[in-house]
Amino acid sequence: MPVQHSRASLHAFYADALRNGRNTGEELRAPVSARFRSLLTSLPADIPRRALDLGYGAGAYTIALAEAGFSVVAVDQAPAEPLFRRLSPHEDLAERVTVVESLIEQYVVEEDFGLLVAKDVLHYLSQHDVEAVLTRAVQSSRSVNMHYLEVFAGISRTDAHGGQIHIEGEARYTLETLSHALERIYEGWDTTVAWDDHAEQDTRTQRTYFEATRATVTAVRRCRVSAVAVTMKGREAS
Repeated sequence: MPVQHSRASLHAFYADALRNGRNTGEELRAPVSARFRSLLTSLPADIPRRALDLGYGAGAYTIALAEAGFSVVAVDQAPAEPLFRRLSPHEDLAERVTVVESLIEQYVVEEDFGLLVAKDVLHYLSQHDVEAVLTRAVQSSRSVNMHYLEVFAGISRTDAHGGQIHIEGEARYTLETLSHALERIYEGWDTTVAWDDHAEQDTRTQRTYFEATRATVTAVRRCRVSAVAVTMKGREAS
């Protein structure tokens, strides 16, 4: 029988790591990935410069978005002080960032965000909450929009004795169930998914305690001329 860890204990672990500047197995304090850097340099020219970072953590992706010229809403239940400290020497960037300390599943997306980012956080939510948050964001899209997600599926966590560990309420997606969820959520969007094996080791013992497949998802909504508009233009031409 797997051991279940509470979400409260998970929150306490990350809050302590952030406040004390400690790295974690998933490299909480790492810079943004090369894949994300590449995405920022190849965005559609007409994408709205308003971004949503779900799960800001240590703030690397929030800061990268602000540096790229976005006004950013950063949402997480993690303490905001470490992010504010990183922003404080850069007044121009700090002015572009609005921090919302909230559970991600309780944040209601109501704006037309040009870019939504959620890295290594959605797997902690229930499947229902993941799909509700992303579906709401899709429904709020009214222009050129892009969603960049990194989501773990097929997760295996083990303790020092090889026993399985689960986190209370986590999604526990398989590759198949995550693929189906993405198809439902992003129907009509241009969506690509890259699958990569991922493992984390204890730095002292080198024991692998976390294994999963990471899905890197890029979904793009492109504005299209409606059929009515096309018909009207055809009539005007005639």
